[in-house]
Amino acid sequence: MNFYIFISVTAIAVSLDGMLAGFAMGVKSKFSCRFPLIAAVMTFLLCAAASLLGTLVSGHFGDAVCSAGAVFLILMGAVNFFRKESPVQSRPGLKESFAVGTAVAADAAVANLSVCLMGYDSMLVPLFFAAAHFVMVSLGYLLANVSPLARLRHTGKIAGALLAAVGILKLLQ
Repeated sequence: MNFYIFISVTAIAVSLDGMLAGFAMGVKSKFSCRFPLIAAVMTFLLCAAASLLGTLVSGHFGDAVCSAGAVFLILMGAVNFFRKESPVQSRPGLKESFAVGTAVAADAAVANLSVCLMGYDSMLVPLFFAAAHFVMVSLGYLLANVSPLARLRHTGKIAGALLAAVGILKLLQ
C-alpha cells in the first residue's frame, strides 16, 4: 500500500475520537480555534516523541497509554457532567483544552508508535496525525454548533456524558 494512503487512512481513523471530543466541547462552548489547535499541537508533540522513542519502547506499553488516555477522558467527562451549570462560554478554558487535547492525542501517539515499529519512522507521520486531529476536532466542534443540539442550549451535562462515553469506548476496544 502507498505510504501516503496508509498514513492518511490511519490518521483519519485515529482522529475520529477527536471529532467526538470536539463535538462535546462544542456543545458547551462556541467555536474557537483554540481547542482544535491545542489538540493538534499535543498530537504532534506526543507523536513526535513516539517516533523518537519508537525503537526503544516495545509494543506492550501502547495499551497502557491508550487506557490511561481513556480513563482521563472518563474523568474529564465526569467533572463536566457534575459541574454546576454555567452560561455558554465563549471558548473552552486553557486548562481544559490542554487536558482533553492531551487525552485525545494519547491514542494517536500509540498509533504512531505502532506505525514507527512497522518501519514508517518518518516525521511526516506526526504531521499527518496532527493535521487530521485539527480537522476532525474542528468538524466535531462545528457540528455541535450547527446541529439541532445547538438549539437545545449548550450544556456541560451532554459534553460530560459524551467525553465519558468516548473514554469508555476506548477502554472497551
